[in-house]
Amino acid sequence: MHRYQISLTGTGGGRFQAVLTDHSTNWQIVFGDCRREMRNGKQICAGPQTDGRKLWMLEMQKTPDGFYQIDLTDPPQWLIRFDECELDTLDGQQCIIGWADQAEPLEIGKETT
Repeated sequence: MHRYQISLTGTGGGRFQAVLTDHSTNWQIVFGDCRREMRNGKQICAGPQTDGRKLWMLEMQKTPDGFYQIDLTDPPQWLIRFDECELDTLDGQQCIIGWADQAEPLEIGKETT
């Protein structure tokens, strides 16, 4: 089983809510107000952590192969990258779900982008 799960659901008006779950500790981070925006000529969905210490940031973009890539960052330290997120159904609601095995130091993650 993967350690991290991200699920992103629509809340209306082009906004989304995301929840990161760490399955090793059952720790969760909520991103309650992610919005679509243009960045570097690409449409992405982005938003900050809305609970706790508010250090994490979410960015999602569609990849050319039809999947979604979601990056969670905790600057300047951590990156959790979800490479092949896809549309699914969770509790009867359509959402985007992805899985990752580890968080990486942010400097290493930036080299792979």
